[in-house]
Amino acid sequence: QQQQLLRLLLPSTTAKAGCMAAIAASRSGARRVVLASPYVHVGGMTTGGIMHADSANTSTIAGLTKEFFDRVLARYPPSPPPPAPSPRYECVSGRCMQLSHHAAGGTTDPHCGKVCKPLATNEWLAVNFLSVLSNGNRTLTVQLPKGQETSCIKKSEQLCHYLPKNMYQNVSQGQVFQLSRPATILDHTYWLITLPRSGLGNDGDLQPFVADPSPLHPGSPGQIGPPWLYESHVAEDVLEEMLFEANITVVCGLKGLVASATTKSSQTVLQAVTSEAGTVLAGDVWVDGSYEGDLAFAAGADMVWGREGTAAYNESGAGRRPESLRYHVDPYWPDGSVIPHVSDAPLAPVGGADDRTETYDFRLCVTDSPGNRVPFSKPASYNASEWELWRRLYKASGKPPASLAEAGLGCLGPIPNSYSDCPGGRACIKCDMLGMKHATDMLNGAWGYPNGTTAERAAIRDAHVQYTLGLLWFWASDPASGDALHRQMDTLGFCRDEYADASPPYFPYQLYVREARRLVGDFVWTEHQPADAFLRRSVGLGAYTFDCHWVSLYAAAGATTGNGGVAGAYVAAEGRVNNDHDGKPAGTVYQQPYHVPYDALLPKRVQLTNVLVPVACSASHVRINAVRMEPAWMIQGHAAGTAAALALRNTSAVQDVDVVTLQRVLQAQKQMIWP
Repeated sequence: QQQQLLRLLLPSTTAKAGCMAAIAASRSGARRVVLASPYVHVGGMTTGGIMHADSANTSTIAGLTKEFFDRVLARYPPSPPPPAPSPRYECVSGRCMQLSHHAAGGTTDPHCGKVCKPLATNEWLAVNFLSVLSNGNRTLTVQLPKGQETSCIKKSEQLCHYLPKNMYQNVSQGQVFQLSRPATILDHTYWLITLPRSGLGNDGDLQPFVADPSPLHPGSPGQIGPPWLYESHVAEDVLEEMLFEANITVVCGLKGLVASATTKSSQTVLQAVTSEAGTVLAGDVWVDGSYEGDLAFAAGADMVWGREGTAAYNESGAGRRPESLRYHVDPYWPDGSVIPHVSDAPLAPVGGADDRTETYDFRLCVTDSPGNRVPFSKPASYNASEWELWRRLYKASGKPPASLAEAGLGCLGPIPNSYSDCPGGRACIKCDMLGMKHATDMLNGAWGYPNGTTAERAAIRDAHVQYTLGLLWFWASDPASGDALHRQMDTLGFCRDEYADASPPYFPYQLYVREARRLVGDFVWTEHQPADAFLRRSVGLGAYTFDCHWVSLYAAAGATTGNGGVAGAYVAAEGRVNNDHDGKPAGTVYQQPYHVPYDALLPKRVQLTNVLVPVACSASHVRINAVRMEPAWMIQGHAAGTAAALALRNTSAVQDVDVVTLQRVLQAQKQMIWP
């Protein structure tokens, strides 16, 4: 039996939040820090699946999280800046303003005596936009750069929740707007704006693109989320470098934890964990950075999974949801059984609680580079009848999909890469592939994962692997998929420089576990804004909608016929939620920053006093779907690691960490804690 009896702080297990916690703890003074992972590769989705880090609002990214992305960015050569044009004055609605580019032809502007150049249709202009300040009373004051009297403002992603409806006009220095809701300070925003020849026109004439000074992926001056595009192997190199610099001991292969806890001075503390293989790790303070909450669960903390009903916390997005997708195809075989990937299991009533979880998938890395792609091949498990639903969908639509995007699998990117062998000298693509609806999200496939055993989870992971490989082969070869899709699939393949040692090779390491177990602490974070007392205990920021993927794909309606069939039946899906933080349907994932209460990271005091849980945190099903983005979990991991170091230093319960001191240390580490 291998033993490692250490008095240490132990972040566990593999998610990027655990890595951030380990580094933060070390930098905050913890002398012996161990990172325990069930896998060979640490970093979870950040290094093992996602190459398109989604935070929606880049203003929340700070501290160790920003340092990580900065260091990833530094691995890529910077794009050469475009030549700076000579400043020119242009007329916009009768005003003369200095712009970085101009168009030919024009008239004299009486306001400044310069020649006013009408703008060509869809010509890009760099306009130093405006700073906007809100006083909390639903007003916004325009503050333009010195010497600039007017600018152009569009109802955009950053401001769409605050500006009046259909906001699209010129604004003037000092102009005041009544907002639709209170806003926080939005400062130093810059825009690239295009105008039609006739000046301001309809909504399609303006194409905003934020030039945020935050570092982003190569070749882009910036954008409002999702911000960072990078390669998995580069992210893993950077993460390993940061762990090495922080003197972190990494222990891999730790699965199936059994915990040993005891009560000391009325405090229940986790002393040690033992893995299925017999490895023993002991520690004084622990951080459970796993997607599944396995450490906290093994130690006796209250955990839940599935969906609370709407009555539990009075949440509009809770519980089983109404039908939100309907496919007019027969869900049954002639013998009355359902076709593959369609469920006939009973559903909870709308708004009722259940133990189902949203879809998981693998975020595939795909390229069209001839020398770097690994062609898709027929998996040994392939069964053509498994894809009957897709055949029926394509037949009902009257034609097969013309592209992968139309089939439901989209390219997020392109990801920066060094490929240079594509025909005609064009740039090769490298994509982080996101699939929803009837694409690589495996509906109904994740329900047993959150509370599954090690073997059960391994089987669910393998089922997702085989599903994904089979769907790719169906798209590449089945007559129902059509020639256009076949031709596109022939040009694509897995990336040879990613996940080479995976099983199967070149397939992402990490199953995308969007949601699993959730802690139930003395404070539970729900869709409602916490009370001021909890907001004052903020240890980080987040900014995303309540974004839950579909949960159930099922046979709906219809009446049973005499021969075992069902007349009028169809296929439906439920579970999708994408709401703003006021509970209303969202038009974008962008949200204003919200506080991360320290209390959401804490188990109940009577159950555990030396464990913090930044990923499977104390949150409802609705709230966890605003938290579940990797950068948000990294931010919470940073806070948990720093708090753990303070608890270790003061030999205190994690619930008794002085939050004011914690906030001061976090701010010194450049973490943002106030919107």
